[in-house]
Amino acid sequence: MMDKNLSKYVSLTFDDGPSPYTFYILDILKRYQVPATFFVVGSEAKKFPILVHRIHSEGHVLGNHTWSHPDISTLTENQLRNEIHSTNVQIQKLIGTSPDLFRAPYGAIDNDTKAIIKKLGMTSVLWNVDSQDWCESSPLAIHQHVITGLQKNSLIVMHDGDQYGSGPRDQTVASLNQIIQYLQKNNYHFITVPEFNQLAFKI
Repeated sequence: MMDKNLSKYVSLTFDDGPSPYTFYILDILKRYQVPATFFVVGSEAKKFPILVHRIHSEGHVLGNHTWSHPDISTLTENQLRNEIHSTNVQIQKLIGTSPDLFRAPYGAIDNDTKAIIKKLGMTSVLWNVDSQDWCESSPLAIHQHVITGLQKNSLIVMHDGDQYGSGPRDQTVASLNQIIQYLQKNNYHFITVPEFNQLAFKI
C-alpha cells in the first residue's frame, strides 16, 4: 500500500513504445522491483501486443501517447479524438481495460487540446525531469541529466520507442541500471503516475 508520507518519490515513465527495447527495460525494472508507467503509441502497441501484455501483467501502468505520434497542437478536434480513441481501443483489446492517462508527444499541449483531452475523460501528464535520452548517445550523459534535474518529487521522462526521430534506445537501456541504483541509494521511493498524481498534483 502506498505511504502518503513518503519524503521523496519518483515516477519513471517511458514514451513512444513498445519496441524491442521495451523487453530489456522490463527486465531491468523486474530485477529491481520498480514500477513504471508506459505511454504507448497505438500503432506500436498493435505491432507488439506481447509487450503490452507483459507491461500490464508485471504491474506497470499503461498510458495513451496517441496512435501515430503527431504534434497534437496541429490537429483538428476530430483528428485528436481519433488519435486518442484508436489507441484506447487497441489497448483495451489487449488488456481488457482502457487507459485514462494521456501524454502529448513532444509535450506539445495547449489550453485547447487540454480541454479536449479532459472532455474525453483523460488526465494529461507531463514531467518535471527530462532525461534527454532522445538526444543523447551516452548513458552517462542521460544519467547526469536525471541526477541534476532531480527534485524531491520527480516525474522522469525516458523513451523505450525508436520510431519517432530519436533513434535506437540502447543508451536508455544502458543508463537505467545506474539511474535506479542512484535513486534507491538516495532513498527515493518508486511509484506509478496515478500514485504520483494522488501524492503531488494533477496536470
